[in-house]
Amino acid sequence: MFILFLLLGLYVALMAGIAYLFAFPMRTPLFLSPGFLGTPQEMVEFDDPATGLKLKGWWVPHGAPKGIVICGHGYMMNRAELAPLAPKLLEDGYASLYFDFPACGASQGRRSGLGWRERSSMLAACAWVRVKHPGVPVALIGSSMGSAAAAFAVAENSDCADVLILDSAYDHLSSAIDGWWNFLGGKTLQVLLKPVILLGIPILGLNPFKIRVSEALGKVEKPTLVLHGDRDSLALPRAAEGNFAALKGPKKLVWFAGRNHSEARWEDPERYFSEVLGFLNEHMPSKIGHNQH
Repeated sequence: MFILFLLLGLYVALMAGIAYLFAFPMRTPLFLSPGFLGTPQEMVEFDDPATGLKLKGWWVPHGAPKGIVICGHGYMMNRAELAPLAPKLLEDGYASLYFDFPACGASQGRRSGLGWRERSSMLAACAWVRVKHPGVPVALIGSSMGSAAAAFAVAENSDCADVLILDSAYDHLSSAIDGWWNFLGGKTLQVLLKPVILLGIPILGLNPFKIRVSEALGKVEKPTLVLHGDRDSLALPRAAEGNFAALKGPKKLVWFAGRNHSEARWEDPERYFSEVLGFLNEHMPSKIGHNQH
């Protein structure tokens, strides 16, 4: 009996340790930049008033942009994840911003909010580009956690952006955490790590069972493009279906056959860029007399 309790105690301690590492993830190094890919690149820093944290990023300027695209990366990633978008966006007439969420890359902060708390960072990024180019339409492109942050930001402040592009967004945060283990190690790991989500609630400082992207999207009337792999093992395809159904404004759902989580841009880049740029060009409003900064 003692051995049984000892093993149970060790298992609970292990789950709590994994929950801590999940909430306070290791920072991944920057591995790619817009400048490396041949575009102009400026180092930028701006504050998130809601958290008091300083956020670091790259700004890819355009002399007279027809729009600005803000790119939000996924969990345990950084601004480098979406840097490959920069050349295509610039060529098509868009300036773009890539920044690190708190606890990622070079930005301040230690604890991840898994998309929920990151909404304030997205709102801060929107405010920054609105000051830089008043009157120029703004689009948000997110990958996974970045998609959730974009959805929560626009639901909180509809003036944040004019267009949304959500790549591999989760719906229920609790399902996404569960799916993370499936994504990393399959069903066996998913079953073994089930308790992490409960032990992680006080560590994360939020309740994943109460956080839903589709609920936020029910408040969004902006044109929204949903991109999703039909083999996504983290944010299952039903998450995309639920998010898409909740949207009230102009919308489009694009499936990438045989693709897993956030894989489409790497495996089907031609179609990915065609869908993204096509949607931007169709739905971004025309510029209204703005001042270039």
